Amino acid sequence: MLINYTVTPRVVMKFRIFSIVFILFTAVSCTEDPAVTMLEKYEFYFDNMQGTRLQEGEQIDVDLWFYVQVNELASVDSVRIVFEPVMGGGAVSGSAVYVSSGKSCSTVWTMGNESFTQILRASAYDLSGRFVTHVDLTAYAFRENQWDGLTGSPEVNIGDMVADTVSGVTFITTFNKLYKQGARYYIWEEITDPVFSSPDTPRTIEIDRNGVIYVSTSGGNIIRSLDHGSSWQPCTKPWSDHSHYLQIYVSNDNRLWVSDAEEPIRYSDDKGATWHDAGAGMSEYRLGDIFRLTDGTLIKHGLDCCSLMISHDDGQAWTKLSTPGYSQKLFVNEDDQIFIVSDQGAGEVIYRSDDQGASFKIVHSVGVSYRSSYDNIFNRWDDFYYMAIPGFGIMKSYDLINFENFWTFSDLRTLFIDHNGVLIVKDIDYETIYYLKSSG
Repeated sequence: MLINYTVTPRVVMKFRIFSIVFILFTAVSCTEDPAVTMLEKYEFYFDNMQGTRLQEGEQIDVDLWFYVQVNELASVDSVRIVFEPVMGGGAVSGSAVYVSSGKSCSTVWTMGNESFTQILRASAYDLSGRFVTHVDLTAYAFRENQWDGLTGSPEVNIGDMVADTVSGVTFITTFNKLYKQGARYYIWEEITDPVFSSPDTPRTIEIDRNGVIYVSTSGGNIIRSLDHGSSWQPCTKPWSDHSHYLQIYVSNDNRLWVSDAEEPIRYSDDKGATWHDAGAGMSEYRLGDIFRLTDGTLIKHGLDCCSLMISHDDGQAWTKLSTPGYSQKLFVNEDDQIFIVSDQGAGEVIYRSDDQGASFKIVHSVGVSYRSSYDNIFNRWDDFYYMAIPGFGIMKSYDLINFENFWTFSDLRTLFIDHNGVLIVKDIDYETIYYLKSSG
């Protein structure tokens, strides 16, 4: 879930294994004695990682090693290597070189921008000009203003993300691990703090408006960081005898909420040091989204359909509100306007209420190719909202009244935005992650 607050200076958003490629090529040649055959084995490999992540226009030094393994009757000679970018539109500093056995040859490879995947091919020829074999080196060139789709861990299955534009940090949870974004937006570094050892492996992550980060674990603990992820400490357990995953949520007033199917919802106003029971009615429908209006009123939507509720006494008593369609998602802007997303017919409809949910009027609607759970629908970066509708794609809006189609992509599952405004999309099959970095 992405959160962007304009009322404070801080903007927060929730949301080498060394490898070589080698080719063994075997050639059989004749000697003067027809009973004797001479077996020559050529070996080629790149001294570079496969799948290196780079930027368009960036250069890397490429080294290719060559070996000949022969019997005593064979002569050892050199081969001619021709380097050629065959995908991506890149370039090399030297296209053809000679190399002898046990030596390496080099070139400088510049990433192109014709495609995200870049392939450099090294073709080998013997001294007679006969083609021997080729080997390929693959890299990825991230481009501005292009959706670049990447298959591979760790981020392909992002479960949750938080981003802090003031401190310049972004964290994700994925595959029960916690990662911090590196110096480049497509590099992720695992957090290996012992506090996240089993059974307290990370599950979800939240951030408040002061930059306090909370991680819910599989062991029933909530781990927090008060220094932007430099150190981590356990909060007081909401339930001392619980040792399983707890759902957490931070509302726009910095209150930390925790939900468990077996217990009433609890909350903390002191960063997880002490816990208090919410009203019994709040646990009905469980907890999906919750916001505090400027007059102190709380409004929440549960995880179940049509579960919009309101409280005027700090969450002790709750009244269910009627919603048009089958409401699934809640958002409240800085003007206390309430927005819901509802299933209706073959599409999704956005409604707005200006009277604390007493009435709603339609704002916009789109058709969808499928329906899914609704995670990060309302995402804000700078002055714009990016609304991610599963089965449709992304819409962009300045005022949540007028919308433009930003990216029509029916396989969209979830949208995240990092602290630099890079859009990151997870697909419905949990196989590909898409990055978009704008040049503006």
